[in-house]
Amino acid sequence: MMLKTIHITCVLLSFSLFFLRGIWLFRGSSIMQQRWVKIAPHSIDTVLLISAILLAWQLGYTPFNSPWLAAKIIALLVYIGLGMLAFRFAKTNAIRLYTWLAALIAFAYIVMAAIKHDPLLTV
Repeated sequence: MMLKTIHITCVLLSFSLFFLRGIWLFRGSSIMQQRWVKIAPHSIDTVLLISAILLAWQLGYTPFNSPWLAAKIIALLVYIGLGMLAFRFAKTNAIRLYTWLAALIAFAYIVMAAIKHDPLLTV
């Protein structure tokens, strides 16, 4: 139960910080240059990933026996790629906005696939 609580807390922190960083980026806030804003997401996401791996191992889930988990992993890679585009590589604000919004949608999919245990979100 403690591991699941840690995981869910990290999900909430990760999403909140990703969302805030997007807002700060579009507002041109100097907070984006602060050291903690650059370090905290990596720290939170590391704990999130470790807790996810431990939970899957503890519950006997693998991407091979749980299609929803495989879909989550693929969506996580998409989310990471879109986040990198939004915060590092996008040349225009329009591209930053679209990739940030697409990343938020990917994050929502990851959460829904976890809740429903269905990659198609039909249950």
